Amino acid sequence: MFFTLSKIIDFILLPITWLIALGVITIISKNKKIKKRAGITLLGLLILGGNAYIVNKCFSMYELPQTTVSKKTHYPVAVILGGGMIRANQEDKNRINVGESADRFMQAVLLYKQGTVSRILITGGNTSIGQLKIDESNETSQVKRLLIELGIPKDSILTENEAKNTHENAVYTKRLLNSLQIKSPVLLITSAYHMRRAAACFEKEQIKFIPYVVDSKKKDTPLGILECITPTERELTKLSYLIQEICGYAIYRIMGYA
Repeated sequence: MFFTLSKIIDFILLPITWLIALGVITIISKNKKIKKRAGITLLGLLILGGNAYIVNKCFSMYELPQTTVSKKTHYPVAVILGGGMIRANQEDKNRINVGESADRFMQAVLLYKQGTVSRILITGGNTSIGQLKIDESNETSQVKRLLIELGIPKDSILTENEAKNTHENAVYTKRLLNSLQIKSPVLLITSAYHMRRAAACFEKEQIKFIPYVVDSKKKDTPLGILECITPTERELTKLSYLIQEICGYAIYRIMGYA
């Protein structure tokens, strides 16, 4: 129930939902004052929400910074949190289509190859909700297949395919780590904007871990003048991720998951 409700809330929080609602109000409202306010708000959201400089600043304030892990330090497991690493198959069913968060598993591969971790754990299950939300990415199994293709031995890959959200990622990861009697700190790998919530969930479950931030959405290199003055739909999309994440973290705190 919580998972379904969270996805409905995610939809409500999307800037595109606000834009559509404001657009409808602007068109159908007979109250001139309301119509004017909705139109101004709509224009402001498009300009500010699509501005690279503003969105970049927001991510810079929220994302956790990347930290360097010494090659001399060794960890028993790198835990990869699922979500956005794989897209559903297209025409060619034998092809694996990576998603925007593919950096999560690619960094794990590099850590394994340099000897920093002994095993890789992929956690994440099917996130379908009947016909409300259909997930055919088979992310966990597809990432495992990719890791094997990239040279990671099959017996060095662990999978957990029950978790539907970050809270369950932590719960089921703890169960698996306990079954393997792993007490040492593990590397927790997820996107920079997601690490605050992930870390809070893993701390709540009393899992010893070191955060390993990847897939940063902010841009550290200087922005050009055109980037700062031209609104784009890409920035609105990025802003959607951040709004959903901040609200998700707040809800987790209220629910006692983080």
